[in-house]
Amino acid sequence: MISTRDLSSLPDVPRLKALLQSMAMLDAILEPQWQYRYYSFNRHWSVGRQMGSMRNGCGEEFFALFNSSGCWIKGFDHEAPMTPYLAKPIRVWPGVLDSVPAEFADCLREPAFSLEDTTFCIWRRHGEHGWQLGPVSFPAGPVAKRSGAV
Repeated sequence: MISTRDLSSLPDVPRLKALLQSMAMLDAILEPQWQYRYYSFNRHWSVGRQMGSMRNGCGEEFFALFNSSGCWIKGFDHEAPMTPYLAKPIRVWPGVLDSVPAEFADCLREPAFSLEDTTFCIWRRHGEHGWQLGPVSFPAGPVAKRSGAV
């Protein structure tokens, strides 16, 4: 299981990009209608940027933006203990969107990424030896025992 508490099993940026492209292609073959697919990949999302995503139709999603600096990933799991909807007023868990490098700062202003629906955010620049995240204080308790654990 991949969790933001342990990102060591995530592949590096080029392998993640190839994996997301492959999953999107397989999904397109199996489901010709875009709105019913889980995975998508847009290699011309904007100038110099490509975007892979997953939407499961039940509220869980992630967006992976690839640019010349590396990859930025933002996701949402509506059942996660860090869901913004447990706070009043609604707010993203402290630290999740903090410390995003300048190379990915424009992602924090992109309406398509629905930042209010965020339970995790990670990034990796080319040349770095691992994935990074902000100064998150995780909630007490065990990591959820399902594939969408954050």
